[in-house]
Amino acid sequence: MTLKGIDRAEVTCLVDNNVDVLLPNSKIAYRPALDENWFIHPLRAEHGFCAAIKLEVNGSERRVLFDSGLAPLTASHNAGVLGLDLSSCELVISSHGHIDHAGGLMNIRKKMNEKEHMQKIPLVLHEEAFRNRLVKFQDGRTINLPAPNRADLTEAGYNLVEKQSQSLWIEDSILVTGEVPRTNDFEKGFPIHYSEIDGKMENDPLIKDDQAVVLNIEGKGLVVISGCAHAGIINSIKYAMEISGEDRIYAVIGGMHLTGGIFEPLIPRTIDELEQLKPKFIIPCHCSGLEATTGIAKSMPKAFIQNSVGTKYLF
Repeated sequence: MTLKGIDRAEVTCLVDNNVDVLLPNSKIAYRPALDENWFIHPLRAEHGFCAAIKLEVNGSERRVLFDSGLAPLTASHNAGVLGLDLSSCELVISSHGHIDHAGGLMNIRKKMNEKEHMQKIPLVLHEEAFRNRLVKFQDGRTINLPAPNRADLTEAGYNLVEKQSQSLWIEDSILVTGEVPRTNDFEKGFPIHYSEIDGKMENDPLIKDDQAVVLNIEGKGLVVISGCAHAGIINSIKYAMEISGEDRIYAVIGGMHLTGGIFEPLIPRTIDELEQLKPKFIIPCHCSGLEATTGIAKSMPKAFIQNSVGTKYLF
């Protein structure tokens, strides 16, 4: 697919697991300038992810949201603290149906087109995003992951675009990967993950609705934004390269799902593969985990950037 190159993009982290107001600015990372009463309405962190994307396409600003966090109000609250106007957002993309990425969908919709509320906003997601899921840990814990509700989303003003394959949006300047093929021998999914299929919970390690967003920065390469990268962050990056025809990786930002005992053995191989791909910047978020984040920081210190809620990345 022909992914149009763009001169400039801003990616603002609205929801992530961490917030640190003391982090410094860097070459592309701009930490929020908080007002004197910042402690009254502070930025909120939670186990979730959401990113606001602003593109410059043919001289016009275009706004997109990727995921919506866990709690119903966190993404919209943080947008308010940052002074980020969501009313002109014209597209929402869901990385997958887990509640920590879809919990804020209803409330962020209320912030869009407030003067023209009847206008439908496309919500791009895989059809399997509507499956109820859960995770069964070996120590007996269970985490319930309820699915978003089709009828509620439609009533709220979304136009549901259910796609398995890749697609281009915003005048071909943003690529949604669709279902990511599992092509390597080590990113094999989440073995303790289950999905409701025909009324019964069945083991579902692949989480096929996982998808990423890809931008092409003119002269520099791809920016790959992942929600959790359940397909594997290396599978996701290489698939983005394959379908875009661009082999340069400018930045990788988002969840990499390398936290916990099941995934920590994959960290050395993942870092080796990332080093070979040579991203200019790498920004682990959300479910990447402490071991992977510190490993990436140690192995790729010039590329690594520590994320925090409210950070704006200028590509």
